[in-house]
Amino acid sequence: MKRLLLRFYPMRHLWLGESKSRSKQCCIHSQEDSIEEYSRSGIDPLIVSLYQMDLDRIQFLLRSYIRSRLQKIEKYMLYILKSDELFRRLSKEEITFTDRCRHDMKKHFDESVLSKLPNNYQDVLKQSITSEEDDMVPEPPLDTFVVCKSKEYLEHIQLEDEEERASSRIEEPFEMEANVLHIIRYRPIKSLVESGRIDLL
Repeated sequence: MKRLLLRFYPMRHLWLGESKSRSKQCCIHSQEDSIEEYSRSGIDPLIVSLYQMDLDRIQFLLRSYIRSRLQKIEKYMLYILKSDELFRRLSKEEITFTDRCRHDMKKHFDESVLSKLPNNYQDVLKQSITSEEDDMVPEPPLDTFVVCKSKEYLEHIQLEDEEERASSRIEEPFEMEANVLHIIRYRPIKSLVESGRIDLL
């Protein structure tokens, strides 16, 4: 039971992080085999049912985690495909999913709208061929405020970019005490969240 709970809590942490804003996915096949073995060997049915209940919780979290990731990939796939750093984070299955989504979206847009427009406007990524950048690619809202807490004392966190710092009178960097809730913009703490020093709630 203890071994199963130790797997549950990291999975719960991943699920919360993914639903609010990646890491290891736990393997549950060995636990399923253990439960079947316990059932056959005559271990108390109550203990077996407790194992099964915890396994069901882990499966729920895993499915929800994967569903959250796929929804984000689908929503921001063009942005992910433009960024080598983000693309490298995808698993082989997620890359296949992204390619299929992109192909289906392009086919749908071509058949329903783009083929009926003038040639200058038949691009999914640009408003017209005169656009220098891909200005039709949705980007994640990194300036959204999030609820978070730090795992350790952190200092010298710059909450503003250089332009904002130049026009602002606030000169002191932000500090975070461990296990204290904060509501701040995601962009300044993005690297700290990715390194695991800050948790999103």
